[in-house]
Amino acid sequence: MNIFKHLKFIIIFFFLLISISDINAQSDWEYNASIYGWFAGIDGTVGVAALDQQVNATPSDLLKNLQFTMGGHFEARNPTISLIADVFYMGLGQETQVEKTIGRTTVIKTGALDFKEWVVEGAIGYRISKTFEMLLASRFYQMDVDISIDDSDISKQKKWFDVFIGARYKTDFADKWFTSLRADIGRGGSDFAWFGNAELGYNFSKLFAVSFSYRILSVDFKEGEGNNYFLYDTFNHGIGLAAVFNF
Repeated sequence: MNIFKHLKFIIIFFFLLISISDINAQSDWEYNASIYGWFAGIDGTVGVAALDQQVNATPSDLLKNLQFTMGGHFEARNPTISLIADVFYMGLGQETQVEKTIGRTTVIKTGALDFKEWVVEGAIGYRISKTFEMLLASRFYQMDVDISIDDSDISKQKKWFDVFIGARYKTDFADKWFTSLRADIGRGGSDFAWFGNAELGYNFSKLFAVSFSYRILSVDFKEGEGNNYFLYDTFNHGIGLAAVFNF
């Protein structure tokens, strides 16, 4: 199924939740939407068929090899619940080296890694207090990987879901500043995955803010054997910058 269809279903689901939740307190709902970039380093291994490729890309590497990156985030909150939708895309092209053992001889071959990643999140939070909430989230991943080594060109696309439980602390301070801390863990298609986010932002007005964040997403996914083999065991981490609109 197309990634945009998944996003459409998530948005429809959230608006249905809004419409049936606490109808008498609709005036208490607050909304924000943001556009962000995530300048993340990638450490780990991506593998398709018989080729496992180590990926060790720092943020400076990504600036040289990045094809495109963009993210969008939406939240609706009232005193009881929070509804969250997030979508992120990254395209990365990188020269690569792979060690291949033929008999007793190990040969280092040069090639290219073309990597495209979609991560779509939907979450609902129960607000225990004004600043602290428990979260139940689901993430959809779509990975497109193309590894070319000499005369070998192997491509693979994989899609899967994970379910997460977590918590978030969010508060305002010093008049116009705000901060939040979030962590969650989960599994599903992945053997294990976890996410962390620390954010610091500044409100220029009631309508507009800018935030900086440090995000970490770790995913350990492995499936299939032989020609159906696919491995995505990576640790994405780095700085995010967002323009936030409140309404």
